[in-house]
Amino acid sequence: MQKISAVIFDVDNTLYDFTAFYSPAFQAMLDVIEEKSGISQQQLKSEFREVHQRAGTSEYVFAVQELPSLQKLHPNEDMGELYKDAIQAFRDTRKKHLTLYDGVYETIKQLKDAGVRVVAYTESPAFHAMARLKTLGLDGLLDVVYSMPDHDMPPHTDLNKIRRKKDKNGYGFEFTEMRNTPKGVLKPNPESLEAIIDDLNIDKDKVLYVGDHLMKDVAMAKNLGINAAHAAYGSYMGDSNYELLKEVTFWTDEMLAKEKKYHDQPLVAPDVTLKSEVGELFNHFQFIPYKGVPKKHSRFTDSPFCKSRNSKKPNI
Repeated sequence: MQKISAVIFDVDNTLYDFTAFYSPAFQAMLDVIEEKSGISQQQLKSEFREVHQRAGTSEYVFAVQELPSLQKLHPNEDMGELYKDAIQAFRDTRKKHLTLYDGVYETIKQLKDAGVRVVAYTESPAFHAMARLKTLGLDGLLDVVYSMPDHDMPPHTDLNKIRRKKDKNGYGFEFTEMRNTPKGVLKPNPESLEAIIDDLNIDKDKVLYVGDHLMKDVAMAKNLGINAAHAAYGSYMGDSNYELLKEVTFWTDEMLAKEKKYHDQPLVAPDVTLKSEVGELFNHFQFIPYKGVPKKHSRFTDSPFCKSRNSKKPNI
């Protein structure tokens, strides 16, 4: 078996099902907005997508406030306050559906117990990624999380108020490091992954990348010459939840078409396919202690909303 001492996990649809919580949550929000405003959901979805594309993320927290139809309907009013029940419906539904895939926690813990360095890499904004991973109990099991920086704030936003709220709710990691990848650098662009591998400071053949997406994850990893496992259990193509996500995503039509084409006709094959759960990794690789020394001067920046790391080890 190939010996591995560092594992890089994709996050969405690899550690948990993103579409399974995002789409029901978004639908719950749409239902409330339509009922209160009288604006059709089709119109709302079209406007949400325009806002998301402008913001560069489908998790833009001020999207409701920037919908043109609502601005026209409620000129000079606080949309966040008027539609707070819709925003709360999104949050409540998200919380209900957010859960790790079977075997994820146990697999990562087993890797940590074996001395493996465990890293996560996501395109989600830092705050959302950190909040979810901490809620799911992975603070301290993951050594480092690399994510996109948080999106820009609208003019006149009270940043101090936002920071206080985040600290109050305890969303900051206590043990896991949080680093921001360059803004706008999206998979399968290899720039961020290449820098993550550089941070690990070990031979490439000791690194394993695990992800659900054949184009954005597997092909990216294989093109950099590292081992790649396809988390096929997390594939969302054809999933009904994915249909709503496509209607409001920040991805362009060209990106969606390219994704489908690559899914139907993949050009690069993974080393291993995980059909049922992530724990199948142990059937294909031998995991050994990480002996490298992570580079102190990373190409990345620390997330500004991450707490200072505790010098003590987490009680896991």
